[in-house]
Amino acid sequence: MLEELYIKDFALIREVRVSFGPALNILTGETGAGKSILLGALHLALGGKATTDMIRSGQERAISEAVFRISGGEKDRLLRDKLEEHGLEADEDLVILRREITIEGKGRSFINARQVPVQLLKDVGRLLVDIHGQHEHQNIMQLEFHRQILDRYAGLGEKVKEVRRLYEEREKLVDQLQSVTLSAEEKNRRIALLEHEIKELSEARLVDSREFEELQNEEKSLSHAETVLNHIHECTQILMHEEEGVLKKIALLERILDHDAQLEVRLAPILEQIREAFYVLKDVAHGLRQRADEIRVDPERLSYVKERLDLLQKILRKYGPTIEDAQRYLEKAKRELAGIELSEEEEEKIRKKIEEINLELCQRCAELSQIRQKKARELEEKVAQELKYLGMEETKLRLSLKWDLDPSGIFFLKDNPEKRYRIYPHGLDQVEFLLASSANEVLRPLRKIASGGEMSRIMLALKKVIIDTDPVPTMIFDEVDTGVGGRIAEAIGERLASLAEKAQVLVVTHLHQIAGISSPETVHFKVVKDREEGSRIFRLNREERIQEVARMLSGSQITESALAYARKLIMANAS
Repeated sequence: MLEELYIKDFALIREVRVSFGPALNILTGETGAGKSILLGALHLALGGKATTDMIRSGQERAISEAVFRISGGEKDRLLRDKLEEHGLEADEDLVILRREITIEGKGRSFINARQVPVQLLKDVGRLLVDIHGQHEHQNIMQLEFHRQILDRYAGLGEKVKEVRRLYEEREKLVDQLQSVTLSAEEKNRRIALLEHEIKELSEARLVDSREFEELQNEEKSLSHAETVLNHIHECTQILMHEEEGVLKKIALLERILDHDAQLEVRLAPILEQIREAFYVLKDVAHGLRQRADEIRVDPERLSYVKERLDLLQKILRKYGPTIEDAQRYLEKAKRELAGIELSEEEEEKIRKKIEEINLELCQRCAELSQIRQKKARELEEKVAQELKYLGMEETKLRLSLKWDLDPSGIFFLKDNPEKRYRIYPHGLDQVEFLLASSANEVLRPLRKIASGGEMSRIMLALKKVIIDTDPVPTMIFDEVDTGVGGRIAEAIGERLASLAEKAQVLVVTHLHQIAGISSPETVHFKVVKDREEGSRIFRLNREERIQEVARMLSGSQITESALAYARKLIMANAS
């Protein structure tokens, strides 16, 4: 579970350290206070995309560090295996993920104080946290995500892993066989081409897609550094010129009204606004000066960055579209080159081995598809019950499982051997959720028609159904209450509380029905925005919770009736 989150100079946050509870953690606060920014910082620590605009204004770098405690569950076993695979281990059952990004666009990733590639951070993060929010709304657009949900519910992880192993082994053998069957002239041409490609890719010293993104950001910054610097100096002069500066004139306004405000009380609020504007603009001027000191005009570095980008773009045009694709091509080229000198006897061995794998792969794919068909019907029924509870009685959710025709495919049915199907690394099935909002509507792809509110409740229903077969240590819900209220909000709150009995749950909410959920282990945090300190987070006691829920009910002017209702809500949920 997530024990602690430390954030420094990230967006609106100057510095916070938050310790979370093991069950339900509720985050509330006024709009713009920074609730979702906390989750954005966590997403960064889990390997999410990093950009320089995440860094707090006037600072040189941002830091996000998440501390997790792991135990003995299935996901934790997979996590330990992943760490050991890369020479890492959990120190006293703690896993610490840390991410740093700098104003130059550079970044570093750490696991337990050891620097690692960001992809490893991402892989480890997936085993620790399940985030539902804007990022998962993007995931639902990917059909691969639909298939993963079904497989997680059906507990098919090991079977899918075995199919993938056979698929990859077959691909390697097919690559070798293609090399073996070339003529002598074709072999020589192919060897020359492969050696050239391997040399080109090896000398490019490819890292990952993050380097390409960072170089693009750095080139943009360096290319316009001189222009931006001149504009900053111009703005600073406008604000701070000794005679004509804006600050000088605002100070004059303050002096003029200072005496009059004592004589005319209605001028006092206006005077206060003038003083506040002065300090805000003074901070702006200070920030501009700091930024001017940080901006580098470095032609040599710019030249290097442009050359490196040109090289990477050339690599991507030939071997892409991503750096990871180019790296995979390099490995494939090395395998093909290694197999191109095989003898005829070895060729026959490869053919025989491919035939053996084909038989086993087809058998396992057929078994996998049969289980998926059965479990898909079970999942539909259970999700329908959850959706009914969440106020979507008429909604129909179905799982479509299809096989793709492929004339060169190796899989066929005995009664129709002419019709062949393509096998993917995960098997035969292309899985997709279909949705109809009422009994009269036609089922259509969920990813194309579901609204934000529908999607939130559908994902909550799915998570409630699959948590027993696929327990996740930490589950995070952001915007799960979009577009709902009343009884439905209460139902969502009850389902979140139910999930928190089996996993750690963090929920960002705007609804008092959800904020009022109570249990012995419920922890409520309030996020507030401070002009000097930025976003800050406070852990609330029971009386403070009552005040906060009352605020959510009645706004900034808290009424006695709102307090009474909030107290009744929290006490009722706690019983």
